[in-house]
Amino acid sequence: MATRSLGPLWRKSERALLRIPIRVEGEDAYGNAFAEITSTLVVNRTGGLIIVSYLLKPGTVIKITNLQNQASCCFQVVTRASRSLTGVPEWGVKSLQPDLEIWGVYFPTRAEEPHQADLIHVLLECQKCFSREMAALTLPQYRRLMAQSSLPRPCPKCDTTGTWKMGFVEVELDEVSPRLPVAGVFELTPREAADRRQDKRLVVKLPVGVRHPDGREETSTTENLSKSGLCFASSLEMKAGDVVQVRIGLESPEAGRHVPARILWRRPAVEEGRSFYGARLEEAE
Repeated sequence: MATRSLGPLWRKSERALLRIPIRVEGEDAYGNAFAEITSTLVVNRTGGLIIVSYLLKPGTVIKITNLQNQASCCFQVVTRASRSLTGVPEWGVKSLQPDLEIWGVYFPTRAEEPHQADLIHVLLECQKCFSREMAALTLPQYRRLMAQSSLPRPCPKCDTTGTWKMGFVEVELDEVSPRLPVAGVFELTPREAADRRQDKRLVVKLPVGVRHPDGREETSTTENLSKSGLCFASSLEMKAGDVVQVRIGLESPEAGRHVPARILWRRPAVEEGRSFYGARLEEAE
């Protein structure tokens, strides 16, 4: 099946690598009705990259239900990702109701973000109503968030100024609706589930310098971070097992310190010629 770039889906707002449990319903490429419980891989204001094991036809309209908030929306299948880390087909989809916040995350448009350099995009969660926002923070705001582990800011849903904390990439299994069976990509061993809870990943986009042993270097941005690892997008060709040097943070290249990180996985990014890489820090701090 022909594939093409997913880039146009992500230009209107910042993207986030979020594993949101969803139910997908529609017709496959053969005209057969199907329903599948699965998850998102990447989301933004107007679309997403989702896992669906059935063969779909670009242009087909499917219904997606977010199992966290039970919000439903119609999406159009845009394309199939050229490669899949999971071994299951991954599909780029475009919302037909972009004003509906089905993902449970508010994504400001590019025009709504402050006209200021060095903005840091962070997934924040209101501690009163638990609404989430992919917020563009100034450097002072980000430093305050890191120093205090929270940030006071207005919430449009609460209509008050309250406490916001950083949000996680993945949802715990018990947060999925108990009325629906959860299987497939959500089946974890007790050990895997425990490891995931202890090493939760935060959605924060910081500058990251990557240096390969063969001398190639690139400056990119993290997609998420945990105590022991990171995910970032890069045009460098790397493979699982490679050990690279990474420098994460806002310091200048001269002031920052490189630490070794081992590449664990690779998947195609939404931009042509780039890939997402997951890496574990060899010196976890």
